[in-house]
Amino acid sequence: MKKRSKKTGIALLLILLGVGVLILKGISDTGVYYRTVSEVLVDNTLLEERGVRISGEVEGGTITYDQQELKLSFLVRDLEEPEKTMNVVYIGVKPDAFDADVEVILEGRYEASQNTFFAETLLAKCPSKYEGKTEQIEE
Repeated sequence: MKKRSKKTGIALLLILLGVGVLILKGISDTGVYYRTVSEVLVDNTLLEERGVRISGEVEGGTITYDQQELKLSFLVRDLEEPEKTMNVVYIGVKPDAFDADVEVILEGRYEASQNTFFAETLLAKCPSKYEGKTEQIEE
């Protein structure tokens, strides 16, 4: 009986160890750095090799969208330093909330030689016009 409980304990330990290794590998493979546009422009080391998440604001007048190829390109500017911008190329359906001066979150790879961010994911924050108005109650 003692031998059987030892085998069960070892098997359980190996299973838990295997699950732990799989979780750590999954986190490290899908983990991305979070940066602002100006941070990427100043220090882009390792970002070409690894994914990065960038937040910024869409520059008005720079949006081009080819519906046939589903290719969206635009400039994104830093929220704190609006003079710092980078080109963005995204292949996919343009989000409904996407427009000029909308804050976006991009996930993908940055190529410093082209000053271009190739986004795999594009999330547009909803404009404030969708927020409900609060009524003041007079007493």
